[in-house]
Amino acid sequence: MKTLLAPLLSVVLLVACVGSGSTQLANGGIGGTGIAAGPITGFGSIFVNGIEYDIDSAKLTRNGHPATGQNEYRIGEYVVVKGTINADGLTGTANEVAFTNELEGTVTAVTQDGIHIDIMGQVIRVNALTVFHGFSQLAELGVDNVVEVSGVRDGQDVLLAASITLKALRYEPGTATEVKGFVRQLDTLNKTFQIGNLTVDYAQALQKDFGTTALANGEYVEAKTRQVLQGNRLLAYEIELENEYDHFETGAEVELEGVVTRFVSIADFSVNRQAVVTTASTEFEDGAASALRLNTLVEVDGQINAQGVLVAEEVSVKDFGF
Repeated sequence: MKTLLAPLLSVVLLVACVGSGSTQLANGGIGGTGIAAGPITGFGSIFVNGIEYDIDSAKLTRNGHPATGQNEYRIGEYVVVKGTINADGLTGTANEVAFTNELEGTVTAVTQDGIHIDIMGQVIRVNALTVFHGFSQLAELGVDNVVEVSGVRDGQDVLLAASITLKALRYEPGTATEVKGFVRQLDTLNKTFQIGNLTVDYAQALQKDFGTTALANGEYVEAKTRQVLQGNRLLAYEIELENEYDHFETGAEVELEGVVTRFVSIADFSVNRQAVVTTASTEFEDGAASALRLNTLVEVDGQINAQGVLVAEEVSVKDFGF
């Protein structure tokens, strides 16, 4: 495992240490009952957004299936933690820890810029906080390698990887792979649509969790296959309707790390497509107000109001985007 470092992030860099001991992290929590959404930055218990959570009694899941312990998670993987944060703002107790990947499949194209790679027809971007497992730099990955990607999408629908794990050097037919994204260019006659640069053929696919909703452009779905890609074409056996972002209950205290996906002003923007507003009492750490813009990686702490908007109490910048 290797975490890439860059001088530009020295202000807010989280230093992760894997092992049986604890990890000292920057920044504390907002206190009380709430939700933390962000990458795992250490073990000992589990560290997310600077908080050490005791997970001994927590419900743990990985990609919708029960997990037996923290050994099933990796540094850098983006998780949602529900629980309580102690008055010290540094420790808490988790009731639930959930990890869901964004992508698992084959590398379809490589670049030489050290920042981007194409996986299952999707543009993936790494930054100084991306954690690699099974390899040490992006240039080591090659076409047909099988990887799992955790992260969040930016304002241009590029997936910013929090972690990339090398699962296999070559795809084995029959192995399930999956890709998520927005349905574009839906062709109901030929039973195809686009996710990024990938054409999804859903003629033989089970449509899951759609209920009375019809497959349509703009919906966020997961497409699964057990076959090797045919060029840029995926033959799906299942299409599942998914939430495009995590939905939080009214009144929930939330610590949300992610990318600014919509920016109107420092008082009105979205993070991971969750609407955020700031007020006169919002604290901007380390010049965050002047640095906010589309695709900036930030952490926002606050409370969900009756309209489903996150009212920010604190905003900090973790990466200035591209």
